[in-house]
Formats: sequence, C-alpha cells, structure tokens
Amino acid sequence: MQTCAIQSSRFRGKHAVPQGSAGFTLLEILIVLFIVAIMSGVVVANLPSFAQTGDFDTETRRLKTLLDLARLEAQVQTSEFGFKPGQRGYEFMLYDESQAKWLPVQARPFSPRELGAEITLSVKIEDNSMQLGGEPSTGSAPPILILSSGEITPFELTLTTVGAVSRTLLADGYSELRWQDEAPDA
Repeated sequence: MQTCAIQSSRFRGKHAVPQGSAGFTLLEILIVLFIVAIMSGVVVANLPSFAQTGDFDTETRRLKTLLDLARLEAQVQTSEFGFKPGQRGYEFMLYDESQAKWLPVQARPFSPRELGAEITLSVKIEDNSMQLGGEPSTGSAPPILILSSGEITPFELTLTTVGAVSRTLLADGYSELRWQDEAPDA
C-alpha cells in the first residue's frame, strides 16, 4: 500500500480552512449596507426634532432659572422687578422709584430675550391685584411683578413648540416656581 501526500490549495499552513467559509459573499455585504443605509436615514430624518427638543429644553431651564434669579435679586437689592412676556420673547424690567416708572433691564442675564421661531410663550395671570407704576394693560407696567418681599404675581407661563410639545411654569405667589408636571414641595 502506497500512500500519497497531496498538498491541496485548501490547506494553508497548519490549519485547514473549509472551502465554503473563506469570507462574506457579495449578497451578505449588500444586505448589511442596505440595513445601515435605512437606519441612517431614520436617524437623519429625526435630527431636526432632536435639535428642536434640545432648544426647547434649554429655553425652559433658562426661563425658570432667570425667574428664580430675579426673585432672589429683588430680595437682595430690595428692588421691584417685573417680567414682561411677549409671544416671541420676554424682558425683565426694574421699577425706578425716583422716576416712578418701569425701565427695561439691559444688563445680562436679564437682558431682553427673543425665542426661536419654533417656540411660543403664553401667560395666564391668576391674580392681578398687585400693581405698581401703571396698568399692565397699557403696556407701561409688566404683568408679572417680582417684589422685594419675595412675592410674585401668581401665573401660568406656557412654552410651546411647533411640534405641540409644551411645558407650563406655575407660580402661586409665595412658593417656589415649579413646572406643572412636578409635584409641589412639601
């Protein structure tokens, strides 16, 4: 019996590689590329809504922080602040006792702010008994007062995006400001 050793191209070095598992087929690669392309399209199509929601979240945090800061600043400076919302922006005002009128605050962080085109602002004043230096309806006085005593005009301030996402900030006049979806502090 004679044995013959034949070196086949299927054998490389010490390890045998089966002929059918040498790599990926063109069909397998195309299927993977197709799935990646579809997933990329879904992500890219949703990017504007992610950015819009990010801007909205930033603006809601900024607004609450500025109102809290204005409340603290009014107490520290023993000055009366006002908040004048508009549909596309808002501004803070300071009551000047020597002139007996409201003046817009131009200094940061209370400088007037325009909201993006995708965000609108609406306000509902619950109690308009606090007035100082003119009627809010005439435009000379801000509708929301932030007094040096720590009191604030009760209100509901709603920010809404074009995509109908909204968030409402509540003030009862004495407690801390809170979002409508948050539980009140006990």
